[in-house]
Amino acid sequence: MLGIKPFWNYYGGKWRAAPRYPTPRHKHIIEPFAGAAGYSLRYPDYDVTLLDVYPVIAGVWRYLIATPAGEIMRIPCVESVDDLPAWVPQEARWLVGFCMNTGVASPCKILSRRNRYMRDIGRAVWGWSPGRRDLIARQVERIKHWRVIEGDYAKAPDVTATWFIDPPYNNRAGSCYKHKLSDYEALGAWCKTRAGQVIVCENDGATWLPFRPFMNLTQSINGKTSTEAIWTND
Repeated sequence: MLGIKPFWNYYGGKWRAAPRYPTPRHKHIIEPFAGAAGYSLRYPDYDVTLLDVYPVIAGVWRYLIATPAGEIMRIPCVESVDDLPAWVPQEARWLVGFCMNTGVASPCKILSRRNRYMRDIGRAVWGWSPGRRDLIARQVERIKHWRVIEGDYAKAPDVTATWFIDPPYNNRAGSCYKHKLSDYEALGAWCKTRAGQVIVCENDGATWLPFRPFMNLTQSINGKTSTEAIWTND
């Protein structure tokens, strides 16, 4: 089963690292802190439920699931979100804004300097370029069966599934998100009550679950390396 590429590059995303995490044992995957859904994108033909408390993230996913490829292809390629025509809906503007930069936690307004450089040397992968727009349009048909819930992790359905739980980390890195967690102990207790296969991500040193070091992860943007930790209910 072939995965699909990220629709946008989100801060803290797990798409590159996803193959190193345990493979799903259930045909239903739930990501309570969805972001760009890097784990689920590796298994797009599964039943997928995404949750995110950030209305922008939830809105972008609703747009991608509901919108046909042809409408996405109509959105003109621009270097600024403000240059989009009036008919482009807000959710699509957020999507374009996410594509304007790499590894951001909220949409941007203009094409980043890095992406302008990549475009100028013929590698216009990011930005709202023809290549990015075409990639998104080609992939949306594979996620039409996905479901999105706007809200925090407590709104997740109480079902047996593969749970990929990647919250804002309980350290400085986790402070960059628009919505932050205040009670990690409550989240840890909730994780332990999930039915099925549970995979929880953190940085090494977190103590709100009995995490173990899992892998060293090098960020593609700045080359920094972090030690990722994992807790599973196996």
